[in-house]
Amino acid sequence: MSQDLILLIHPDGSGRWSIIDRASGQRGASGDFGADSTPTGVPEADIDRTICLLPAERIFASRITLPARSEAEARQAAPFMIEDELAVELDETSVSIGPRDETGERWVYAVDRDYADSLLDRLDGAVVRPVHILPDAQALADPEAALSLVDRRGDVLFWYADDIAGDGSRAGGAVSPGLFPHLAAEIVGAIGEGQVSVSPSLGLMGARFSNRAAGEADMAASGLSDEMLKRLPALFGERWRSAFDWLDVLRPLRTSAILAAAALVGYCALLLGEAFYFRYQADRFDGAAIAEYRFVNPDFTRATIPAEVDRMVRRDLRELGGGDSSAFLQLSAALTELVADNERVRIDSLRFDQSREELRVSALFTEFADFDALTARAGQMGLELEDGGVREAETGLQGEFTVRVR
Repeated sequence: MSQDLILLIHPDGSGRWSIIDRASGQRGASGDFGADSTPTGVPEADIDRTICLLPAERIFASRITLPARSEAEARQAAPFMIEDELAVELDETSVSIGPRDETGERWVYAVDRDYADSLLDRLDGAVVRPVHILPDAQALADPEAALSLVDRRGDVLFWYADDIAGDGSRAGGAVSPGLFPHLAAEIVGAIGEGQVSVSPSLGLMGARFSNRAAGEADMAASGLSDEMLKRLPALFGERWRSAFDWLDVLRPLRTSAILAAAALVGYCALLLGEAFYFRYQADRFDGAAIAEYRFVNPDFTRATIPAEVDRMVRRDLRELGGGDSSAFLQLSAALTELVADNERVRIDSLRFDQSREELRVSALFTEFADFDALTARAGQMGLELEDGGVREAETGLQGEFTVRVR
């Protein structure tokens, strides 16, 4: 009888363990553990593997293509491919990659290093190898849908299909109930005309939406195949993916192990030399980029780093009109809906501030009280209106105000 040990970690650090019979899909035993506790009371059973589900908001997941000559080069390049998507610095982040699949892409996971280390210390004595780690949203996602929206105790988990979660963009995550109404259009809009699988409790309906009860996370995780799990990154390290204790194997072969260790040290020295070489080349290119920016902008003289230069170049491009227009489209659509049924307010002109992501509006009002009514309506839609003043004109009351998302 094959059984899985499932460890479900909650956002607050607490968790729940359960043993699932893989053939029947039934739960044999389960228990809870605290935020600073190790799972206890797990009965001895015929457990073949451990699956650890982390909160989707704690782990960044994406699919990327790495044109690397070796796995070592791929591991070195992966962090820089997703650097712009991360909310923390790279030196505080643990990044792991999975094997390359037939399309040339591979999974990449990133998680706060301190969080991963503390979690590993807690679970070390409780897990049964091999150990697979993945976000809870990935385990609960509908494999047939372009986007899955799952209700997790009020929070909304979202997960995109593999062909959408590419080029380093986030494959999924979790959104609080208060933010989800404001982000739903953007999350769904990323899949174009694809189908959306949603939990019935979310109350979303439409031609593209199909209700699906995702079920319990531990049972969904147990239903994942070994082939699928082996394509995921080994977030706790490759040794946790092996069912063998290599120390016991090498102990009788001490001499052979010493020779193998010497060979490994030599190999690591070669890798270290290669790493220094690539770091040297990267520093050269970074220095050239900074020098080029200072040549184009002679007034810029203070010390800087390549990442800041990249942000400044992107800012300059946005000011030239090359920035993302999604914020403008979102605000203009919201403004259209705001005044759609209001015949007392007529929009005269619009101006979008790209850097502040706000829409500046000139409008004609019938009475001074019209702006107060418009502000109240905007609050119900999750918008914020900032009064820019109202004056009398030949055509009526000329008013200025700014629209932004709360």
